[in-house]
Formats: sequence, structure tokens, C-alpha cells
Amino acid sequence: MKIKKFLAFSAIVLSFAACKSPFAPKILPTIISFYAIPSTIDKGESTTLYWSTSKATTVSIDQGIGSVSTSGDWSVSPTATTTYTLTAGNEDGTVNKSTTVTVKEVAVLVLDGEPVKRMTSYGCPQFMGYVKNTGPVTAYNAMIQFRAYSDVNRMTIIDTASGFPADLGDIGPGQRAYFEATFFKLNSWDQIKFWDYQITWLNKNMPPGMQRGITVGWGR
Repeated sequence: MKIKKFLAFSAIVLSFAACKSPFAPKILPTIISFYAIPSTIDKGESTTLYWSTSKATTVSIDQGIGSVSTSGDWSVSPTATTTYTLTAGNEDGTVNKSTTVTVKEVAVLVLDGEPVKRMTSYGCPQFMGYVKNTGPVTAYNAMIQFRAYSDVNRMTIIDTASGFPADLGDIGPGQRAYFEATFFKLNSWDQIKFWDYQITWLNKNMPPGMQRGITVGWGR
């Protein structure tokens, strides 16, 4: 009888040992880090979220991302300033940490149709046309530069032509500005087998170092 009681008591002790004591302190997961690089982007660009956790059995990120690994990275392309929240959990509970990606509205300059080709009165090839601001922010100090090549493989630049739309003035959202760009070294369009262009400008009211925009394109 004593042996049976001892075995029954031992079974109870082992049973309690296998279970977590209700008086044991809770050990919540830890979010070691959660951030975005870069944390500020232009509209249309992408950034990457990075995170690391400890003692987590489940990790998820909102904004449609869902379940992720306990540590890792994820590329995102928000179209507006967005706050992402990471939730890490285990049997003792959950913890959260947030990071914000700031999306800047920017000016976007594009060619408004194909540029017109003509010969100047002094016998040089010239592009004429318009650039248009399709973004919601005013652009200024816009410059368009064309490059002419003697071959279609763009191996040899034979001349460049630059123009300044709107006399270096502002180009507001939805507005367009006229330009002329002349190839002074050339005297015939037949010399040009391939051409491309680049538009550069500054975004109005953006901090220094974050203002410059660029658009590139090509033609024959």
C-alpha cells in the first residue's frame, strides 16, 4: 500500500513538473530592432524594412504584409507616408514596435510629346518642344540635355545640346515649359544615328540635398 501511494505521489509531482507554474514570471518576446532604410523616399521608390526579435514564436507586420520570420527584411513601396507595426508573440503574450516610412511628393518632368526637329537659321540641328510637370510639387531650374551619337549602339557621342525650359523659372503641377536645344557642332540631321535625353530639375520646397530629380529617354 505504501508503494502504491508513493507511486501515485510521484506521478502527481512529475505532472506538476511538466506544467508551467502559474506563479512563474512571464517572459515576453523582445523586439530587438525594427526600422526602414531609407526611412524617407520619393513617391514611386522602394525601401526595406529590417527587424530582429528574441524569444518570439510568431512575428507579423501589418499593412498587408502578414506573417514573417523572427528576423529578416522586406521590401515595400508605399505610395504615401505609412507607419508599419511589427507584432511579436509567444505563449506569454505579444509586444509591438512601429516604424514610419515618409513618402515625399515630388515634381516629375517628362517630354510633352516628341520634340520637333528643325535647322536653325545659322545651319545647326535643333530640338524644340515642351517639358511637362506631371507631379504635385513645383519644379524649378529645369534643364534638358540631348546627346547625339554617330552610331545606334551609342558608342560615340558626337555632340550635346542643352536647353533651359521657362528661362530657369518655376514649372507648377500640370504646367509645361517650352525649350530649344541646339547641336552647335553639327550641320546636318543625317550625322545623328541615335539620340537620347535627360531632364534635370529641383523640387520646390524640398530640403537641400533632396531636391534633384531626373528623367531619361531616347530616340532615333
